[in-house]
Amino acid sequence: MMKLTGLLSILFVMSACDAPQRTRAPVNYITGNNLGDNSFSNTGNGTDSGNTGTNSGSGPGVASGSTSGSSTNGQSSPGFDKCDLSDKYHTIDIGFFGICQSTLDETIFKFRTSITSSTVKTCLIPTYKDGNGASTYIGNPQCTFTTSNQVIQGRLYKDRPGFSNYTLNGVIVMKEPLIPEYISCMHGYVNWPGNACPQGANGSNYCAYWMPRCPYGARSNPGCDTEGRNYMGTICNSFKTKYTNSYLDIRTK
Repeated sequence: MMKLTGLLSILFVMSACDAPQRTRAPVNYITGNNLGDNSFSNTGNGTDSGNTGTNSGSGPGVASGSTSGSSTNGQSSPGFDKCDLSDKYHTIDIGFFGICQSTLDETIFKFRTSITSSTVKTCLIPTYKDGNGASTYIGNPQCTFTTSNQVIQGRLYKDRPGFSNYTLNGVIVMKEPLIPEYISCMHGYVNWPGNACPQGANGSNYCAYWMPRCPYGARSNPGCDTEGRNYMGTICNSFKTKYTNSYLDIRTK
């Protein structure tokens, strides 16, 4: 997602022919279900689901900064000696929570929430955050049910093709039902004009104008690029308006 000021605190930029802030996600995705399983802490699980795209978006809500409820630290295993799992973050969907990244293995995280959720999973999405705060999606979501104050340790995977060498220094946290709309936002650019014109060039005057001019989608030429970004911006603004306080984009190191 692009660096659209005030747009999705998920709208992150595109590089090269991308815009400045954005998170990148695969066109298709697999939600990992082993976050917190014993196997998850030690072995890889989850595969990329195929094609990837370059999209822009803008990061989600804001960290709460305040603490509430119980305070739990994760200083119980190597790599987490400075881990603070107190209620540092908050969203209306997840409640207060804490999260830590291992200093020995960047893919290992500890996560604790203040509420129990046995019907809807909470998902962590690994990202690379640059110096300007732009977030780049580098792996599939990993999700888990939560129990109040239970410390969950698990692995996030840098399984997006071409991004395995990126530093994992950020994470997006949201409930699983938000994932499809998040992905739709992320891929508004690569899915244009197809998603805007499901009936093809005959669907509307807009489609009759743009589809012949953009045979390769938004990357066809500068005009198509601009229109593709505008389309994505509309989708991402809608996501932000709907879920402003429901997810967080966190720098972890």
